[in-house]
Amino acid sequence: MDFNYSDMQRMLLDSAERYLGDRFTLEHRRAARSEASGVDAEAWAAFAELGWLALTIPEAQGGLGGSVEDMAVLSTALGARLVVEPFASTAVLGAHIYARSEGDRSAELAAIAGGEARVALAHDEPGERYAYAAPRRTRVTREGNRLVLNGQKMLAADAPGAGTFLVTATIEGEAGTAIVAVDAQAAGVTASPYPLLDGSRAADIAFDQVALDVEAVIIAPARGQAVLAEALDRATISLLAQAVGSMESCLDVCSAYVKERQQFGQPIGKFQSLQHIMADMFVATHQARSGLYMALAASEAEPAARQRAVSLASITVKEASQLVSRQGLQLHGGYGMTDEYEISHHFRRLMVIEKLFGDIDFHIRRVAAS
Repeated sequence: MDFNYSDMQRMLLDSAERYLGDRFTLEHRRAARSEASGVDAEAWAAFAELGWLALTIPEAQGGLGGSVEDMAVLSTALGARLVVEPFASTAVLGAHIYARSEGDRSAELAAIAGGEARVALAHDEPGERYAYAAPRRTRVTREGNRLVLNGQKMLAADAPGAGTFLVTATIEGEAGTAIVAVDAQAAGVTASPYPLLDGSRAADIAFDQVALDVEAVIIAPARGQAVLAEALDRATISLLAQAVGSMESCLDVCSAYVKERQQFGQPIGKFQSLQHIMADMFVATHQARSGLYMALAASEAEPAARQRAVSLASITVKEASQLVSRQGLQLHGGYGMTDEYEISHHFRRLMVIEKLFGDIDFHIRRVAAS
């Protein structure tokens, strides 16, 4: 694997850092939390104009045909500026599911690329925790020429800002897990939204006798589990890259703070104990980036090897993110927990990322099972 950026990746990173650095300031993030959908609509339109939302869509389906590595480069920049817009949910996970459909989904992919559509995965159900290989209690039954969806989902990340829910369900009379597209405004769909710790949004969703066309089945049950696993691993890699970007920003923020903060007539950065903390944070961040590279190197491997690599990377990155963000708070003292300090926002974002698509314990169990 070549660890150097290609010319295209360097241009992508430079443009992302310029735009995000200008717009996603601390003041902007604090103001954006009042947006019920959790999405900055103007910024999302800019993401589309810059080509970011089309990055992972295959060229044959109207996208830019970027690689997983390209997606990770952009995700690192998003993480550095604490962007909570649903890039991973829509442009990575959702786009991959549509691209892997048996039917023609060019219209849906074009809408994602153009910033006109946002989607959210609705998979987790009450009473379970990261049950990505378990049969779904949410069911699709056949009534004449139509399908009817019933069930409940919980903690659907980015659902409040989505126009379409990608719902995992069991279809009556068929083995496996299907993925069906459901209009968020359809009759019988009830979403209960709530904010997460980092300002992003999630929702619990109930489906009561929701009528669907046959075309709503994006992925048939026979292929659903495999496609879902691919999409989740890609979305996880995006979040891991965002975590690495956030950690690198934590280093910058803390380095500046210990040089400016004075105590006993000198910068606190001169105290050896704090230098040790910064050194630990530096090492953990570089280990996290190495873990991300391992996941990227195995992103196109056969499923068992890919999932093992993604889980090992998740353990490394997520453990490092907790060390870096918590030590960053320690360096700032009590001020670090306040909303006015950048480090508190990184702490909250990294805590949410640690829980999305499988926490540390989940990935430890998945590695053990492999």
